Formats: sequence, structure tokens, C-alpha cells
Amino acid sequence: MKAKTTLIIPDVQYPYHDELALKKLIKVAQDAQPDRIVQIGDGIDFPTVSRWAKDTALEYEQTLQDHIDGFREDVLIPLREAVPAADLLWLEGNHDARVHDFIKKYAAPLGPLRALDMPNLFQLDEVDWRYERGPTRIATNVLAIHGHESGGYCASASAWDAKFAKRYGSDKSFVFGHTHQPFLLTRSYGYDGKVTPRFTMNAGSIMDPVAATYVKDGAVNWTMSFGFLTDDGKRVYPELITMVDRGFMFRGDKY
Repeated sequence: MKAKTTLIIPDVQYPYHDELALKKLIKVAQDAQPDRIVQIGDGIDFPTVSRWAKDTALEYEQTLQDHIDGFREDVLIPLREAVPAADLLWLEGNHDARVHDFIKKYAAPLGPLRALDMPNLFQLDEVDWRYERGPTRIATNVLAIHGHESGGYCASASAWDAKFAKRYGSDKSFVFGHTHQPFLLTRSYGYDGKVTPRFTMNAGSIMDPVAATYVKDGAVNWTMSFGFLTDDGKRVYPELITMVDRGFMFRGDKY
């Protein structure tokens, strides 16, 4: 059986992404030709319908359609063109849900309009992307989740790992986004010498830290990164690739 590969695109938060990092991830997709690409959530930021925009000048900016068109043209379409045969999944993050949340809170009568569903807003059928809410299985015994789905916030990698294991099962492995702080943590499942490793991976982000103006003191301690999974049908081999000055090594090549 041929091993299946999955490229994990981290939080992008378009249009607050780093353009060079995004271009390099698209090149990785083109070079690696993975069987699946998973955007782990918070693909788009939707700043104008954020709760933080309410009663500020941002609320009145006429940029929502530009952001939708830009994410489609700069992220969704290039990834589809880079890997024509791949299964493409966009997992819902809390930022991706901002249009839905805004309608629910401030314009409830618009809620039933199919035109405002995410697949329709982004014309996902035309580019053969799926949009789903996690957790969802993306490899053998591996669940993809955006961190907000599990409720609350954790201050450490081990706390996220424990939360997911308690909520979804300690026999599972997990890939998630949300906090922009990448890590790969391992543990073992089993006893009496018959143990199998499991992992929890935070895929991180490619958000431009300069755009994180809400971090008032400017101390943004995020490392840009992405993930890659190789699945032989029984075991999954995770790789977390971190960037240094927007550069990284992958499969022996420098990007």
C-alpha cells in the first residue's frame, strides 16, 4: 500500500498573512504533490465583522468582498492548481466563522440565506474544496481540530494535549491550529510493553506578526510553521517544519 501524505496549512488569517511564507507553502504543495491538503482553520480573518470591530471605524470599511476574493485567488485557487489531484479540506476556525456569528448576533433574518454559507461565499465547488467543522479524521487515527472547538484556552502544550485526549480519546493523535505557537508533543498509548506512540501537533501560523496589532507591547512570540503527515495505513509519521526568517528545509531542499 502506497503511503498517503497530507500537507497541513496552518492559520493564514488572510489578509494579515505573510506573503512570502504563503508563496513558499504553495511551492511545497507543488513539489510534494500530497494526497491531501488540510487548512487547519482561521484561513481568513474577516476583520470587519469581528466583535473587535464593533463601534470602531473598521466596522464601516468596505473590504469584505475584497478579502473573500483575495483569499480565493491567493490561497484556494493556487493550492488547487498546484496539486490538481489532491483532496482539499478547509477546516472551520473561529475567525472563519465570524460572518456566521455576525449574522446570528446582528442580522438573524439573514441566517437562512444559502448565499451566505461559506461554500457559496467562496464558490468552493468551482475549485473542489470542502469546508467542514472539526474534529474530522485526516489520517489513520488522526483528528484535525481548530482549538476553539474544545472550549477555553490552554497555556501549555501539555495542557492542550491533555484536553484533546480527554475530550476525544487518549488513543487518538491530533493536529490543530488556533494559538499560532507550533509544537509537536508525543505520548504513548498501551501497556505491558505493547505501546504505540501518539502525538499532538500545533501547526502554528503564517500570520505576519506585525499585523497582530492587538498584542499591545509588540511581543509576538510566534514561529511560522506548517505540518506534514505520512500515513502508511497503520502508522502516521508527523513532521513539524518551522521557519527561520521565512526560510526552511523540507525533504532536503531549502525554501
